[in-house]
Amino acid sequence: MASYNVNNRNKKEKEEKKFSFFLILPVIAVLAIIPLITFYYKYDTKLDQFEWYSGPVKQTDFFLYYKSVALILVSVYMVFAVIYMVLGEERKFAWDKKLIPLLIYAIISFISAIASKYSYFSFNGIYEQFEPVWVLIGYFIIVYYCFFVFQEETVLRRTMRWFIAGISIMAALGLSQAFKHDFLRTEMGQKLISPETGLEFKFELGRAYLTVYNPNYVGFYATLVVPVLVALIFTTKKLWCRIGYAFLAVSLVIILFASQSRAGVITIIVSLVIMLLCMRKVFLKNWKITVIAIAVFAVAFIGINVMNQNILIDRMKSMFSTTPETHPLESIVTNDDNVTIKYNGNSLVFKVEQDEANNDIFNLEDGSGSPVSYSATEDNSAYKIDDTRFPFTFSSVRVPKSFYGFLVTIDGQPWYFSNLMKPNNKTYYALGGNMSLMKLTEHEKSLDFLENHYHFANGRGYIWARTLPLLKKYFLLGSGPETFVIAFPNNDLVGLYNSWHQNEIVTKPHCLYLQTAVQTGVPSLIALLLFFIFYIVSSFTIYWKHSYEGYLPKIGVAILASSIGYMILALTNDSCVATSPIFFALIGIGLGINYRLKKDIKNNKLQADVQNNA
Repeated sequence: MASYNVNNRNKKEKEEKKFSFFLILPVIAVLAIIPLITFYYKYDTKLDQFEWYSGPVKQTDFFLYYKSVALILVSVYMVFAVIYMVLGEERKFAWDKKLIPLLIYAIISFISAIASKYSYFSFNGIYEQFEPVWVLIGYFIIVYYCFFVFQEETVLRRTMRWFIAGISIMAALGLSQAFKHDFLRTEMGQKLISPETGLEFKFELGRAYLTVYNPNYVGFYATLVVPVLVALIFTTKKLWCRIGYAFLAVSLVIILFASQSRAGVITIIVSLVIMLLCMRKVFLKNWKITVIAIAVFAVAFIGINVMNQNILIDRMKSMFSTTPETHPLESIVTNDDNVTIKYNGNSLVFKVEQDEANNDIFNLEDGSGSPVSYSATEDNSAYKIDDTRFPFTFSSVRVPKSFYGFLVTIDGQPWYFSNLMKPNNKTYYALGGNMSLMKLTEHEKSLDFLENHYHFANGRGYIWARTLPLLKKYFLLGSGPETFVIAFPNNDLVGLYNSWHQNEIVTKPHCLYLQTAVQTGVPSLIALLLFFIFYIVSSFTIYWKHSYEGYLPKIGVAILASSIGYMILALTNDSCVATSPIFFALIGIGLGINYRLKKDIKNNKLQADVQNNA
């Protein structure tokens, strides 16, 4: 028995030898450095080839492109680091079968990129995304690397110090934004992120967005970080450390409220409840800290809400409004020989011919083919339809060297059509953004609830309604990484109008799972979900009845809670290179901790058996 204890201790000491700083550096970069990268990048979108693209060809990015580049470089570094550790340092190669689904996801993503009709974007990134297939493969590399490296407490403790440093910088920036003194809007801040000053900021003063591109992604960041900070409070007895961790946690909660990310508020509560249930004995033992934390959370919520004229409560109330909507204008279809407008269940057909003087002659019919009469308006500037079923006005439009066609005004909204703009082509087109001509068609309907609730979940109802039918078309391999904006029917001008997305380009589905299914296929989504499920189930088997003695289990359960929060938040938000790398790094660390804890449990049982048999 004594010999077993000595050998076991020597083995443990050998296993916990310090990793070189250069071996934990890439993880530090993912957790603490890359999220902070913000710098001006001007690029050609290459989207002007599509009729629905109405934005400028040249765009600027501050928050995504250089994060993407850095992440790809770090992933390559990790590959060579693993090779060095296995071959150079002769470390034992480690593997966990729970990684297999994520590996399959990465492989399918690469095949999808190759097979995509728009593979250029899949390999190089796209407007407002910059998450090409190399980044998706990088997520698997990050998970494996963290699993391989973070099976030792000493390595995790060293890395956490750097993670805390990154969180501290992010918190300082976020607080400056929350209290309307945004550092990035100062002259010094602008000089750090751009060669130009006088930048225009998209979000109103007082709304926190950190360096993660969008206030919604602040919810991701806070959900991932706060549970870890809470766990760290219980890993130390030093008062100043506890105060520091608590201050950062409270700061992130304040920043979350200031971002107005309603889903983020909900998921961070869910994450902390999961931690509370798993660590119930620890929280009960430290009940004073628990009560104070809940009180501070409530005070922060009330304070930010009052500072912003009750906006948090108002937005929470409207988050999942289920009031059915009616859209009088149901569809517009530009056919070869007419324009058909469906309004309140009735169809109106426009046919236009030109006389010898090139004046328009309008012929109007209803859905049954009966003529529909019209007459001039009082000022003779247009025509009005006499049939009360169609409260429209219309007129000819002649703008030299610009547009030749006609205008139909429906409920105050102008719609332009033409069959004169293309030589030797008399088919009808609608006028889109940037004077582009596009064909309008009927779009496949989705779930009745979504079709009747376009504004559900802050306008996501419409986007989801048009995304779900895409799953049939792109079931196997998807449209290709980064190509959602191309796959989505951005030429659905009527749907965009009815959902208040008019003059917008829908670049993402606001749901990671729909984003994955459309871009890389349903099988890749299944693989990703299996990876999530395997991790969650295996983690709960460890942490539900764990004693939480020591450092690793406390951090492990915090990562479980933050990961579940991220997965829930991903129902209404997309994957983004600003926050997803942190999630995958943490889940990789969580797998490494689980692997070590299971090994320790097995060794403890073996030791107990030896003692019982002695």
